[in-house]
Amino acid sequence: MVFRLGIDTGGTYTDAVLVDGQQKVVATVKSLTTRYDLTIGIGNALCGLPAEMPRGNFTSWP
Repeated sequence: MVFRLGIDTGGTYTDAVLVDGQQKVVATVKSLTTRYDLTIGIGNALCGLPAEMPRGNFTSWP
């Protein structure tokens, strides 16, 4: 299965979202934005996403 990853780095929060091939959101994460180094906030958001996607129908993790 193919997923798309979206990252939004805002002033307070960095959001990550995984979308499946049918454009359904399958996982979301929110972490604090680190203004001095945006890659830290992005990394924290990525680490919050599931390492493996469970099978079945679901809309968010966990």
